Amino acid sequence: MRVPDGLRLSKAKETAIAKERVHRVSDFLTDEEKEKLAKANIKGKKKQFDKIDAYVAEIIARFGYDTYLAWQCGEIETKKMNRLLSAERVRDKARYLPLETVIISAVAGANNPADKYGHIPKSLKRAYEILKKEQEIVGGNK
Repeated sequence: MRVPDGLRLSKAKETAIAKERVHRVSDFLTDEEKEKLAKANIKGKKKQFDKIDAYVAEIIARFGYDTYLAWQCGEIETKKMNRLLSAERVRDKARYLPLETVIISAVAGANNPADKYGHIPKSLKRAYEILKKEQEIVGGNK
C-alpha cells in the first residue's frame, strides 16, 4: 500500500495551522468607537451593590423573604433585626467552632510546638488568639 502523494506530514501541519479568520464587531469599529466600547465594558464590570444591599441580602438569606417584607413594613424594628442577625451570626460561629478547634489542634501537632528558645510559632500563636476571640463571642462574653 502506497501513501497518496498529497498526504505528507508537512502538508498536514500547514493545513492544521492555517485557520479561518473570524471577524468580530470591534473589527468594524473606528478607534473612537472602540474606546467608547472599552469604557462601557469597564463601567459594566463595576460592583453594583453596597452595604445596604448586602444587609438586605443577608436578611433574606437567613430569615426568608416574608421576614424581609415584615421588616420593610415596620412590623419588625431595625434594632430587633440587628439583634437577630447578630444572634444568627454567633450561631453560625458556634457551629464551626469545633471544626476550627480540631484543625488548629492538628496543625499545632504537625508543627514543632516551640523553637529551641521555647517560643511558639507566630502563625500558631495568631490562630490561638483568633480561636479564643471566637470562643468568647460564642460564649456570650462579648
